[in-house]
Amino acid sequence: MQRQSAVRATASRQHGLIARRQLRALGLSEGGIDHWVRNGRLVPVRRGVYALGHAELRREGFVLAAVLSLGDDALLSHRSAARLWGMRPWSGAFIELTVRADRGQKAKEDLRIHRSTDLADWEVTEEDGIPVTTPARTLLDLAAVVPPHHLRRAVEHAVRLEIYDHRAVMQTLAAHPGRRGSAPLVALLDDLQDHGTAAVTRSDLEALFLQLCLDHSVPRPQVNHHDNGRELDFRWPVQRVVVETNGFAFHRTRATFEDDHDKRLALEAAGWRVISLTWRQVTRRPAEVIAHVRRALGETKGT
Repeated sequence: MQRQSAVRATASRQHGLIARRQLRALGLSEGGIDHWVRNGRLVPVRRGVYALGHAELRREGFVLAAVLSLGDDALLSHRSAARLWGMRPWSGAFIELTVRADRGQKAKEDLRIHRSTDLADWEVTEEDGIPVTTPARTLLDLAAVVPPHHLRRAVEHAVRLEIYDHRAVMQTLAAHPGRRGSAPLVALLDDLQDHGTAAVTRSDLEALFLQLCLDHSVPRPQVNHHDNGRELDFRWPVQRVVVETNGFAFHRTRATFEDDHDKRLALEAAGWRVISLTWRQVTRRPAEVIAHVRRALGETKGT
């Protein structure tokens, strides 16, 4: 009875999960574990990981099962850690993990496994019962595997959620100066320091367009600036040019459609040139988009 209570207590701290090695540490024999599996007391979720009594797991349970399946030196990292911290939306066909050891690990279809021998204890924590890299280390790892506009959005979300600690990020960067994500993260932090809230975007599409401007040395626009009570995605006040990035998810209702047209009419009446861009245009035809913006600004490619 005491052993069963210990098993329940461990599983209750782990979203209803327990690993085979944990059961052995609590005194169950291999035969005893197999007996519990046969009678349904333990339900296999992953190799060596079981749900106690049922397999109706929440999203966090499936994530933790992946971590537990790789051993005690595994933790959530990179894109999956960013999702757990709320820096990225929950999506993707795989779970990304880091193993804190230089040991072999077979690839699994739905797992992306990194190995690290330089992950310090202060870069590891626990969130919602799941071992995970700290927000600072997560941003460094993320910078190595996502494009700059996704990294920008992750930092912005971290700031908004009040989990961004600049001192911790700088400490992490100092500890890993040659790491692949260091350069893009430093470049982004320098940009945000120079421009502050003037650089804050509201969507992936806005972040992508801003990065496109920076990459092609287009004069930096004001971002999400209010003009006569209307918020403009991007504007160049001297040239009287506005760019509105119209993602379908945020512009698909009749009311939003009408508001967009009312805003455009009001801006054009006030002497602004308005360029509306879609996700497809920005992602599929970036050179064409930049050329169009340059013409509106009165530039040529070489200026």
